[in-house]
Amino acid sequence: MANLKLQGSTYHARLTIPKDVRSKFNNKSELWGTTGTGNKRLAEMRGAEMITAWKRQVYAARNGVNVAEWTKEWAQEIRSANVQPLDDDLPSDREAAEGIMIDQLEDLVQERRLTIEEAKSAFEIATGRRVVLADHKDDYLKQYRNHNVKTQAAYRAAVERFLNQFSHDHEVTAKALKLWVDTMANEENLAAKTITRMINQAGSFWSYLIEYEIVRREPNPFATAKLRVPKSAAKTTEVLPFTPEEVVGFLRAPVTQKDSQLSLLITLGMYTGARIEELAMLKKSDLDFKRGVIHFRGTKTDAADREVPMHAVLLPVLRDAASNQGEFVIPDLNIDSRGERGKALGKRFGRLKTAMGFKGRAKVFHSIRKTVGTQLEQAGVSEGVAADILGHEKQTMTYGLYSAGSSLKQKQQAMRKLAYPR
Repeated sequence: MANLKLQGSTYHARLTIPKDVRSKFNNKSELWGTTGTGNKRLAEMRGAEMITAWKRQVYAARNGVNVAEWTKEWAQEIRSANVQPLDDDLPSDREAAEGIMIDQLEDLVQERRLTIEEAKSAFEIATGRRVVLADHKDDYLKQYRNHNVKTQAAYRAAVERFLNQFSHDHEVTAKALKLWVDTMANEENLAAKTITRMINQAGSFWSYLIEYEIVRREPNPFATAKLRVPKSAAKTTEVLPFTPEEVVGFLRAPVTQKDSQLSLLITLGMYTGARIEELAMLKKSDLDFKRGVIHFRGTKTDAADREVPMHAVLLPVLRDAASNQGEFVIPDLNIDSRGERGKALGKRFGRLKTAMGFKGRAKVFHSIRKTVGTQLEQAGVSEGVAADILGHEKQTMTYGLYSAGSSLKQKQQAMRKLAYPR
């Protein structure tokens, strides 16, 4: 033990006092005291107790009592302690450490610096009898580090919602989980789809804790609860398509005539069926005029990474956009903290469609994508070709697993069937 020194036949414990708190220790540079024994093993145990108590005094002098930090320090101390006694007459290092901690907790309670409940919680956390779930959040989320920023943010938000409800592992019971789900449905009025995502992420987080032996394997409260979204949960509003006339109406609107970014967004959307973020992130390097295709990198699934033929109406628009300054087809948009570029532009479209009488969530920018899909279906385009244009996963095993996809010629023929009023 580095802080133990033999003076004569007796071991003494010593601790250097940090300079920033020496004024609170009568300007001493060191704390020291005798262990009262020449037995090194016994001296180490008594010295550890003395030094730990001194460290607590130093910490309190600097910060006051921070229960969370104090508990973390003790947890680390106990985890590293030997559980096997070296001498039958002496306790193990872990037993000694737990005894010292209990004495300190009793002192803090007596001094009214901790409540009995706080002391009990600190002891259970430090000794591993209770798990602070939030301590494992960041390690769990590392598995999603290769996902896009939007997906990472969604997973983080779901786990944090769970942690806001449950601080420690013993709080997570089947009954508590059911009450949590009911609260999200009946008090917070979350949509069924959102609640499902929360349940799935919370369950995945709990499975991680089990896998790494952080929480007990049995009973598994998620397996016992068999969580279901309540029937009272808000239903997700079905997005409906605009008519071709309504889409052209947006382009004719005075607001759009003055907003070149919004005008370009709508034009690109109506002749590609692409998602708003795909259009906002579209780069000039994604335009292949030689082959006549647009390469969408996709923001959701593997199928979203696709090539869409340039519609004849779109060609001059794209050539004009490619001649402008900057990296992106739609210029001068900022990337937000979630790595998204189209959020502000989407809000501008939202204000436009509301001003034109389209209120609520039934018709939004995504409705233009549905307009394209509707036109393709009504023109007799096969579902497989339409899926390759729109970037949808194919549902059948034959096309989904074994097909290389539609040919460029098939997609070009399909795109020619898109038509809007002049």
